[in-house]
Amino acid sequence: MGRIVAISGGDLSSTRPLNLHAIKLSGKTNPNVLFVGTASRDADGYIASIEKEYKNLGCQVKSLCLVTKSYRNEDIDILLSWADIVYVGGGDAVSMMLVWKQHGLDEKLKEIYRKDAAVLTGLSAGAICWFNCGHSDSDSFHGNEDCHYSWADGMLNFFDYAFCPHYNEAGRESFDSMLKEKKLTGLAMENDTAFVENNGNQYFIKSNSSAKAFEIRYKNGLMEKKPIEFLV
Repeated sequence: MGRIVAISGGDLSSTRPLNLHAIKLSGKTNPNVLFVGTASRDADGYIASIEKEYKNLGCQVKSLCLVTKSYRNEDIDILLSWADIVYVGGGDAVSMMLVWKQHGLDEKLKEIYRKDAAVLTGLSAGAICWFNCGHSDSDSFHGNEDCHYSWADGMLNFFDYAFCPHYNEAGRESFDSMLKEKKLTGLAMENDTAFVENNGNQYFIKSNSSAKAFEIRYKNGLMEKKPIEFLV
């Protein structure tokens, strides 16, 4: 087992303590951070924001741009082996996984997790990807402004949960009823919270004292929603 910091949502300022936790887990004073912006189609502004934030935190930063650049397989391996932290950005989780599979990045990230070779972290789509499936607004990235939330299936499945980011935002309450169909335990997490796995030790942290998260499951057709206790 490896190290994961799955951040539900927020901006780079509000989630800074959560990103600092990922840096702490790396065990490095000035770790190398590889940003994977596939879910945002390698948006230049997003890349620039991540680079600025992590450089201010004392890190070296590079980006893996699978949508806008071409790589040999060995080039991807070199970037991944350089990284102490791999940060997956938010956006379209479904399209992200399709691109990853085309480049074999899904299997490469699984190998990193198995070998505990780097801290794996990310926000929104970059948090959903570590779980079985997730509550996603991927349709909104394809011109459907009136889309309903849907399931993002085919994730990396390190954890047998359905994951809902941004649970404090309008429309995310549909996760509760949709979860019943999946027959999975769900994690519903508000912005500025994170699920952490550190080599078998799982816990939750937050950077906003009022933020909440819940474990949701159904028993005999009835929903049980249990508030999650935070370590920090």
